[in-house]
Amino acid sequence: MNLLAKKLAHLLVKNADDNFFEDEIRYGLEIVLGALLQIVLIALIAMLLGIVKEVLVIVCTAALYRRSTGGPHCKTYVRCTITSLIIFISMGFIVKFIPVYYLPVYITCLAIFSVLVIHFYVPVDNPINIISDESIIRKLKRQSYLVLLLFLLITITSYVLSQEMIIITILTGLLWQNFTLLPWGQAFIRSLDLLFERIEGLLKRKEVMKC
Repeated sequence: MNLLAKKLAHLLVKNADDNFFEDEIRYGLEIVLGALLQIVLIALIAMLLGIVKEVLVIVCTAALYRRSTGGPHCKTYVRCTITSLIIFISMGFIVKFIPVYYLPVYITCLAIFSVLVIHFYVPVDNPINIISDESIIRKLKRQSYLVLLLFLLITITSYVLSQEMIIITILTGLLWQNFTLLPWGQAFIRSLDLLFERIEGLLKRKEVMKC
């Protein structure tokens, strides 16, 4: 992914009329291409398992909400992809078993929970690029409230139209993203990252022993 982003960035800078920083373009391309590949991979596996609609709604909800709220990161792209696959595919199965009788309660509780999370924790920034500017923090909080409001309006409309599964999947995506913003959620992601790091180490040692 890094190599592809480098080649595309170099090609764009070479053929551009204005001056651009190649590293910045490469970084942006790497993020976009990586995210697209993850979504395609998750969608393909979900399709094979018969839960593609549920998974895609959860993924898109969490991803859009994450753009303003931020969230924890795995240390490598591969670990991030594996973590996303495990989490979102699992949630795609779980939503099928969530009772739909208490949807107004779910919506109300999640709305209150989300507002509290945004107020106290957003944004959760990348340790490499820490956000300290108060104006940017306030801006990201406002954006998070607007995205939350948008999804709540969609769930209320879906409730009127009796689209229960859409509501459940949106609420699940919001709940997961809110969880990752809490200290417990960040610790959970770090634990998964550490687990996969140890697995990678074991596999590398086995390869060395074979040689």
